[in-house]
Amino acid sequence: MFLENIKEAVTSIWANKMRSLLTMLGIIIGISSVIIITTIGGSIQSTLTATLNSLGGNTVQVYVDARYPETDEEWDTWVYPEMEAEDYVSQEMIDGLMETYPDEIKGVAAQSYLGYGQIKDEADADNYANVNVDGITPEYLEYMKLEMHAGRSLTAEDNKGQKKVCVIADTMAERYFGEKNPIGEQISVTASDGSIYDFVIVGVYVYNQALFGKVDTSIPEKDRVTELMIPLQTCFKLQGTEQTGYQYFNLLLTPLADIEQATMDIMNYFDEIYADNENFCVTAYNMQSDMGMINTVLNVITVAVSGIAAISLIVGGVGVMNIMLVSITERTREIGVRMALGAKRRIIRQQFVIEAIVLCLIGGIIGILFGVGIGALLGQVAGFIIQSMYSEYSSYIIMEVHPSATAILLSLFFSMLTGVFFGYYPANKAAKMEVIDALRYE
Repeated sequence: MFLENIKEAVTSIWANKMRSLLTMLGIIIGISSVIIITTIGGSIQSTLTATLNSLGGNTVQVYVDARYPETDEEWDTWVYPEMEAEDYVSQEMIDGLMETYPDEIKGVAAQSYLGYGQIKDEADADNYANVNVDGITPEYLEYMKLEMHAGRSLTAEDNKGQKKVCVIADTMAERYFGEKNPIGEQISVTASDGSIYDFVIVGVYVYNQALFGKVDTSIPEKDRVTELMIPLQTCFKLQGTEQTGYQYFNLLLTPLADIEQATMDIMNYFDEIYADNENFCVTAYNMQSDMGMINTVLNVITVAVSGIAAISLIVGGVGVMNIMLVSITERTREIGVRMALGAKRRIIRQQFVIEAIVLCLIGGIIGILFGVGIGALLGQVAGFIIQSMYSEYSSYIIMEVHPSATAILLSLFFSMLTGVFFGYYPANKAAKMEVIDALRYE
């Protein structure tokens, strides 16, 4: 009987194709809107998560900060303390951390700015290069996702020995050295304060606009500034300070490390070391906490907008109720004949409820197909826009566009629920007809 009712419902819908399609339109629009919105929301979340993980998902940001007053009275007289050499995180502390958690900590990525300078060619006054000199740890290049074009990267030995070596950008090497191999060449950097620093080039990295900023085409090519990187300890030495430790740095984690557990371990490690330091402490955090907040906001927005879009399901449900009432009126004599032949009221009720469910279910399936298709199309459009307008960032943006399976299942469920809810009243009205009145209906 159930299958017979479904077959009869499909036959009735097919017999009134245009009317049924117009009735399903509200369901189709509501379901497709919900699918599109959840697809966009979920895709934004997935894309942000994947992109941030690729850029810094395996790192923990660590910095030395002051111990702030806990009462209002203390704030009135408190002054931010000046950092002494012993307040910085030393390399020995980092080494101890890596020995304590060898399965979690891979290395330290830190950077310090030495200053702006210019490299001049004594044989050719028109040949020069503008650079920003940065002191870095060897892991910093990996943290920045920089690729080596030629030569080698900076090493731990370079850093520990305070060697005067450097790596330069491939764009600067091409402009300044032309076809000459820059590896092994000595360059002199004249700083803005008149100081002169000599370095030997050991490597050339690939300049990436996504990391250093888009090239300003209004500036002549030979005047553009690139980053020249030297060992961090060499930078500290050239700065003339007693500092050899770090105030702000990133710890690279091993691929299998749990970032939340690693963050807690790092905090506990430095809390113990800085327990006797009255002025400063060490704070550690990771991007996962930021992503958690972003995902929460996106979820709230997605649910809210989806709820607004789902209102059209109510409109569609009213349309279903209306068309079912019309259908019952048209088929009054048919109902009377069936009841005269012995059909019970629950069978009549079941027949029209199933017809309403099938009507909404077909509309729901069409809405899902439209929603998935439009969501995929929007993903292609977004990818095209990124490739054409933000090509320098395209290699770092990991697009993940996919419909939500949960949203699809819920959409099917609510489309059937709409059929039951808005189809029950007309079906119940049909079931309550008197046989004589139904047979007499013209």
